[in-house]
Amino acid sequence: MKLFKYILIFLVIALVSVYFLLQNHSIQNRLFENTVRGLFQADEIFMSDALSVAVCGSRAPLPSPNRAETCLLVQAGTSKFIIDTGRGSADNLQRWRVDYSDLEAVILSHLHSDHISDLHEVQFQSWLGGRKTPLSVIGPVGTASTAQGFEQAFELDSIYRSEHHGAILPIEAYGYDVVEFDGDSALIFQNEDTSITAFKVDHFPVDPSYAFKIEYKDRSIVLSGDTISLEVMTEYSKGVDVLFHDALALPLIQEMERISKELGNDIVSKVLFDIQDYHANTIEVADIAKKAEVDLLVFYHLIPAPVNYISEQMFLRGVDEIFSNYHVSEDGTLVSLPAGSDEIFIDLID
Repeated sequence: MKLFKYILIFLVIALVSVYFLLQNHSIQNRLFENTVRGLFQADEIFMSDALSVAVCGSRAPLPSPNRAETCLLVQAGTSKFIIDTGRGSADNLQRWRVDYSDLEAVILSHLHSDHISDLHEVQFQSWLGGRKTPLSVIGPVGTASTAQGFEQAFELDSIYRSEHHGAILPIEAYGYDVVEFDGDSALIFQNEDTSITAFKVDHFPVDPSYAFKIEYKDRSIVLSGDTISLEVMTEYSKGVDVLFHDALALPLIQEMERISKELGNDIVSKVLFDIQDYHANTIEVADIAKKAEVDLLVFYHLIPAPVNYISEQMFLRGVDEIFSNYHVSEDGTLVSLPAGSDEIFIDLID
């Protein structure tokens, strides 16, 4: 009993001491300095000489805590790309202290709002990060008019900021340099070690909509964008290291549709019914991964994103019976494929 009393007294004295120490201005200044240094210092989250993908947005438009809408940050050797920029994804990129100065391009799969909402934020943050020319954007037909709309919406904001901050935010670097592509397939980027091929998928009535195959040296990935189950996904995914595929969980969506209908919310129930016909479901995605013989399947653009253990089990119903080497992504999932190796590393960015 005496020992407990002494421990309690020690804890009380320690807490009081810490409280008074934290009132000291010098200590406050030092702690704040450490915090600011952490905020402003760019982190290197990627392996060198590797093909890596960081999931900067893992959910569909349906609400889910601690998840942004669709976004993938890709690093191929020294070339960096952002594939889609859904709402909240730019906050993740900023929190991870991603260096935007060497960004090759933002690449858009299609022009749904949950894939483009943060385009301006990426443009602004990369401008603030030292970009000296307009942001390169590569996307399907319609991308130019979309980017023009963002540019016009924030035109006055850019002028005010450039006039206020001067040379560090040159007005000639504001905005977008857009290259559009079309057709069934197109080589949209190529350098000595890296190639990116866009191929058309089916997300009707969204047209066009594209998926991407990215190859770096001897490593390769396919990113689905949004699509129903298609043979072309299997064809392009044949033998790749990792397939990132959007996925709709029918058990969850159909239950949500039923409940919303019972509650009299006809609008929500109609939307939940409609989305079932333009996304591959989890079983179909697992089948694509099996037929293509990919090494790893990563579910992203989760419809809906699981919020707990039970919903994740419902999300994955039947998947193990078809394909077992999969990973359900979250914001911060990092997949790394070092060149000259068969290894696949999966980490989580803090």
